[in-house]
Amino acid sequence: MNNIFAGTGERKEMKFLEENLLDHLQRPEFAELRSVLTSHKFSKGCYICQPGTGANRVFIVESGKVRVYLGYEEKEFNLGILTKGDIYSTHSGTFVQALTDAVVLLTDVTTFRKRMVGDPEVTKAMVRVLGNILQTSFTIIDGLAFKDVNARLVALLSNEAGKHGVTFADGSVQIQLDLSIEQIARLVGSTRQTVSMLLNDLVRAGLVERPGRGRFLIANLSALESVGGVIRS
Repeated sequence: MNNIFAGTGERKEMKFLEENLLDHLQRPEFAELRSVLTSHKFSKGCYICQPGTGANRVFIVESGKVRVYLGYEEKEFNLGILTKGDIYSTHSGTFVQALTDAVVLLTDVTTFRKRMVGDPEVTKAMVRVLGNILQTSFTIIDGLAFKDVNARLVALLSNEAGKHGVTFADGSVQIQLDLSIEQIARLVGSTRQTVSMLLNDLVRAGLVERPGRGRFLIANLSALESVGGVIRS
């Protein structure tokens, strides 16, 4: 395989949205909404919200990675990771925890609703973002309910590749998870040992390379998805 990390190959970003929500907020018609969003910093491991506590607020991730999960009797059911530009609500009944140091833009639900009603451009942008998040959530829930650990791991890598991956000229895709094996294991509902073994199997099969901590290089995304039974919509 060519050394694509030398910076000699053409590459392009694969984005979750055609336009980042944060880019939308810089436009003049979004000025009123942007004015009511306040920036808050959360250190790694801190909770942005927990079920039954705090006010009902809407937030947009400005930087960092945020984990969303359900908790029941010492078990955790991970729904996904929010990253730059993603939007979420604190009254959803889930735990929302900073996986890395993170900055989010916050406002209360009532204020947010008023700004959406008064600005059709905001409404269209939010509906598009929330629709994508809902689709991703159903994919994750389907994986937790009906697929084995290997399939869930492949689905996680595939989802991150489609949402934040960098595609190189040779068709390979690089993703930067910035997560430990233990954190990845939690996201796919398994143990650290099992996930480590499965990742090693993918490496031996030539489907994935691990050039650095938290970094994964997928030589052929379609081949990887085929192994995990991932079906593109």
